Amino acid sequence: MAVAGDEKARHGIILAKNEPAKKNGIKTAEAIWQAKAKCPDLILVDAHHEKYEFYSKKLREMYSEYTDRVEPFGLDECWLDMSGIIDGYDEAEELALEIRERVKQDFKLTCSVGISFNKVFAKLGSDYKKPDATTVFAESDWKDKIWPLPVSDLLFVGKHTAERLAKINVKSIGDLACTDREFISRYLGKAGAYLWEYANGMDDSPVAESGYKRIPKSVGNSTTTAEDMTSVRDIERTYHMLSERVAERLRKHKLKGSVVQITVRDRDLGIYEKQKILFKATDDAKDIYAAAKELFNGSYDWNKGVRSIGVRCTKLVRSDSGEQLSLFTEVNRSERDSRLNKAIDEINRRYGTSVIKSAAEAETVSRINPHAGTVDDPFHPEDSLE
Repeated sequence: MAVAGDEKARHGIILAKNEPAKKNGIKTAEAIWQAKAKCPDLILVDAHHEKYEFYSKKLREMYSEYTDRVEPFGLDECWLDMSGIIDGYDEAEELALEIRERVKQDFKLTCSVGISFNKVFAKLGSDYKKPDATTVFAESDWKDKIWPLPVSDLLFVGKHTAERLAKINVKSIGDLACTDREFISRYLGKAGAYLWEYANGMDDSPVAESGYKRIPKSVGNSTTTAEDMTSVRDIERTYHMLSERVAERLRKHKLKGSVVQITVRDRDLGIYEKQKILFKATDDAKDIYAAAKELFNGSYDWNKGVRSIGVRCTKLVRSDSGEQLSLFTEVNRSERDSRLNKAIDEINRRYGTSVIKSAAEAETVSRINPHAGTVDDPFHPEDSLE
């Protein structure tokens, strides 16, 4: 069994899988057709984001009963700093068992717990045995247990990085740890130095206090349309809708973007990216859309149907940090637009997402996703908050 996207809307990837599916070679993020080729009897079920968020919130509240340092990692994982609260690994294992039992009894869920002396190895331990187990990587034996593992098991080593490491015969975490630090830094850049330290147990990053929210590096939205887009008008409508979503989320986090980036994926999965530095940081959809439109129309080589597009704002700043106005800025209009955006955000917050939306966005949603649902939840572009 696996949780999958909407195949009709071409969001056809595996989002999560159970253990039997995993044993049959099913992988997260692979295409549905690839998964079914491996396992023809694979049962697919829809995702329920609202339930995921509900249980994630309840679990974090439960974890906070044990410590004031609970740092979420995605929706379904957290780090808990228990230093100064428990004494040694035996007590840690007892506490892990208590937490697992509470999760079973109170929420009818299972969880796996990793215990170690740093965040990276604790995360590795939580993935080591699933779906219901505790794994300890102590200072006394972590090399014996961790170094033989595939390098792809290490936090932040993705598919692309693992492939690059394999080219220099670095296939295990131990291989990475024993590679010259300066060499791996030159080979992978700054990230290489961090990964080398992680492989050698040198992660000393603290667990953030409960409720802490770091400033993201980017806010973006993308979508795969039900059919290839073959006209500039379709592209512009979709960029308009995505820009609205990005702007709304920027305002929600009290941020503004200084750089707009677009991504285009054609029907053959070729990727094109372009970005533009704005004159001033913005959280207004009109500014984001104007930049996205300019980037696409100004340089994209239009020769194939477009499968998916995305908009992203980077170089983020706090919206309450003030701004340098241009001599040509229309201050009254800027203030008016800001008040209008805040009013729309408040109405949508109270009465449901996209109760109020632009005419262009309404037209775009019906055009690119004929399987759209209710007014409260008409469309699910892929959000990205990094």
